[in-house]
Amino acid sequence: MGEKIFYQTKDNIKLCGILSVVNENKEIAILCHGLMGDKNDSDHFKGLSASLNKNNVNTFRFDFRAHGESEGNDYEMTHLKELIDLETTIDLLLNKGFNSIYLLGASFAGSVVSSLDFSKYPCIKKLIIWYGLLDFSKTNTDFFIRESEKEANKNGFKLIESHRLGITFKLGKNLYKDIKEKTPYKKLLNLEMPILFVHGTIDSIIPYQSSKEVAEKCKNAKLVLIDHESHAFRKSKEGLEKAINNTVEFIKQ
Repeated sequence: MGEKIFYQTKDNIKLCGILSVVNENKEIAILCHGLMGDKNDSDHFKGLSASLNKNNVNTFRFDFRAHGESEGNDYEMTHLKELIDLETTIDLLLNKGFNSIYLLGASFAGSVVSSLDFSKYPCIKKLIIWYGLLDFSKTNTDFFIRESEKEANKNGFKLIESHRLGITFKLGKNLYKDIKEKTPYKKLLNLEMPILFVHGTIDSIIPYQSSKEVAEKCKNAKLVLIDHESHAFRKSKEGLEKAINNTVEFIKQ
C-alpha cells in the first residue's frame, strides 16, 4: 500500500502523498492528478502505481492543495500554486535520495507538469501526459470560458460540480488571472527528453487533437491514441489497461 507522508510547501500548505518503494535504484515515478481528483484518481492511479510497482518501479502519488487529504481552500488554488506543490514534491523526493524521476500529469496536471522549469530539474528523465490540458483555449469544458471568468470576478469564484464524484469545487478569480498568462505546451517543444502522450479518441472534455498537435511539434515524443475511449479512460476497463500498459512500457524502456 505504501507509506503515507505529510509534507509542507514553502507557502505553508500541508500536502499528503503515498510513497511506494519496491527497490533501491533511486528511480521513481510521480503521479499528478487532475482538477477535482486526488492521489487515487478514481483508483486509476492506484492501478497504475500497482502496475509500476509490480514492474519494479518506485512511485509517489500525491494530493494537490485543496484536494484529497492535502490542506488548502479550493477558491485559493491557482496554476502557479499547483506548480509550487509539484516543485515541493520533487524536492522532497530528491532529499530522500531519488535522482531519476518519471513525471506523469493527467488532465489539468498536464498543464502543471508542462510548465516546470526543466532546467532546474535535470533529474526528470521522462514525461508522460494523460489527456493533458496543454492549451487552455482548446477544451470543451465550460470551466475556463469567458463567462466563467466573469462569474468568478463577480462572485470571487466559479462553482463547478462533478456529478460522477458528487463533489463541488470553487475556481477562484486568481486562477483565471493566472492561466490567462500561460500556454503550457510551449515549454515542451524544445525538450530533448522522451515524452509520451496518451489520449482517448472520444474525449469530449479535452479533444485528442490537442495532444496530437503538440506531440507532432515535440522533438522526442510518442503519441498513443486509445480508440473509443473517453476523458480519464472511464469508458472501459480495456482502455485504462491500455493506457497503463503503454505507460509502464514507456518508463521501462
